[in-house]
Order: sequence, then C-alpha cells, then structure tokens
Amino acid sequence: MSSELKDTSLEILKMLKDNKQKYVSGEDLSNLLGISRTAVWKRIDALKKEGFDIEASTKLGYSLGNKEDPYGRLAVQSAVKTSMIGKNLSFLSEIDSTNTELKRMAANDASEGTVVLSEAQTAGRGRRGRSWMSDPGLGIWMSVLLRPLIHPSQVQTITLAASIAVVRALEKHGINGLGIKWPNDILINGKKVCGILTELSAEADRTEWVVLGIGLNVNHQQEDFPDDLKPSATSLKLSFGESGHFIRSQIASDIINELEDVYLSFLQKGPAWVVQEWKKHNVTLGKRVNLITANETLQVDVLDITKDGQLIVKYDDGTTGTILSGEISLRAATTE
Repeated sequence: MSSELKDTSLEILKMLKDNKQKYVSGEDLSNLLGISRTAVWKRIDALKKEGFDIEASTKLGYSLGNKEDPYGRLAVQSAVKTSMIGKNLSFLSEIDSTNTELKRMAANDASEGTVVLSEAQTAGRGRRGRSWMSDPGLGIWMSVLLRPLIHPSQVQTITLAASIAVVRALEKHGINGLGIKWPNDILINGKKVCGILTELSAEADRTEWVVLGIGLNVNHQQEDFPDDLKPSATSLKLSFGESGHFIRSQIASDIINELEDVYLSFLQKGPAWVVQEWKKHNVTLGKRVNLITANETLQVDVLDITKDGQLIVKYDDGTTGTILSGEISLRAATTE
C-alpha cells in the first residue's frame, strides 16, 4: 500500500472498530473521508488482502468480523488512543534492532512519539550488551522515541515509567504475578517476560532524545528459549497456560497507550510520582540481592530507591550507598 492509501485505510479500520458488530455504509465512509465510493472499496479490498476480517454487503455496507487482526502497523495503530506516542508508527518485517533504527531516525529529527515495531530482529539487544532473541511470531519488539526537556540524570526515571506502563498494559490482559525488578525487568512469578533498554543522546545539562526499547515475550514455548535462559525466562503464553491466547497488536497498542499516560504524568507531576507508582509493583525493595557491576559482584540489602531511580543499598560492612547502574539478581542471592 502507498502511504496515502495506508492512512485512509487506517481511518476506515478505526471506523469499523468503533462500530464493531454493525455495518457502516460505503456512502458514510465516502462522505466522512472525502473520497469516492470506488476508493472506499479499493481500500476495503486492500485491508481484506492484508488479512482483516471484513464482511461486505451490497445493501448494508461493511462490518468488521471477529477474526483476529493480523499483526502489523494498521492493527496496532487502529487501537492507539494517544495524542502523541504512536501517531507516527513504522512496522517492519525484519530489522537489525528497533532501537538502532529509531536512533538513526532520531538523529534525522524524527518527531517525539515515533514508534518502530518489527516482526523480527536480527541483532536485538538487551542490557549490558547481551543479545535478545527476537524471532518472528513470538514477541513484541518495539522502540519509542521521546524528547523530554529534562536533565540527563532524570532519564532513569523514564525507564521506571516505561516498566510501569508495561505492567499496566499486561494487567488488562489478566496476567497475574507481575512484578518489576530494578530497574526495568518485568517478571511473572519471578521469571523475566519483558526487558526495557534505554538509550539517550544528551549534553551536560540537556537531554536531546531518549529511545525506549521494549522486548516482550508473548508466544514462546519452553523449547523456544536457549538452554541457559529456560530457568529464568517466560512468556505470556507459558505463564497463562494452554487456555491463554494473546493478540500481539492489541498488547502493543495497550503498551503505547499506557506509556503516553505514564510519560505525560511524569512530565506533569515529576519523578517522585513515578517512583511512588513503581514501588507498587517492585519486587526489589527490602530484598537481599546480588549486585553485578562492571567490576565486581556483591551481595547487598536493598533499602529504598531515590526520586531519580537510584537504589539505596546497605553493604555487609554496614555502610550505605546509592546505585545508578548495574544489574541485580534476586535468584542467586536467595539460593546462596
């Protein structure tokens, strides 16, 4: 589809979704969109070829059926209810990394709220330089561009905000046992289902842009994970059992919707509000954990978190300190 055809098709799809189980006449669509009825038919035909379940009646018009929407740009964007995030959305069949692609776009002045999704990544990345398995059909691989007018020291708070948004979105789909491990791993019953990778461009006192990369395991079965991840990783499907069925386009749009809500609240209410909300879902505070940094691994007691997202920890010698970066392991600390 051309971009013009896609945009008009998106408006048609939104109208059909807003009138689910009802027919919308071709004449009404023609009048509302300012295009001919032949143009409406062409767009409906293109949507059907993409896999949308649209019923056509000569007398009644068009109606969206109950068949699951195909995972793609139109399906995701048709359920986005935001004013900024996701209004500019690219969906790719394959890319090296959605974060890498969006950083390229950010350097070329892409607008705030731009989203990149891909069915698969060939070089997906996690924290600390790890690779992130991103095969087609299994998960949601998404990056979001933000341009907040904040000091770089506050970017960690945006990472916390993103984790809150993901949890809120998953709660809508009946997922239980959710928790956030500092700073940005989403767990289900102690196993990782989602990771968030935050990258930024900044000057000494000004943030130019922030790219939030979100990788969510949706349809993975146990055999889809490498042997070294099987004990610690999970997916929505695995956590819900055989009865679980998840529509990736709906989950992706829910994450986008929740992210804008949390992000705008952060800009309005400040970092302290984000930390307060994060605490409601955290599984880190009050725990003894292994703290893994570039130079060493230490066992520490986590006391609290600062308003800018740093952990306050107590070392075995009785001293306390704050941690801005690093990785914590709940599992290792509780089994030693």
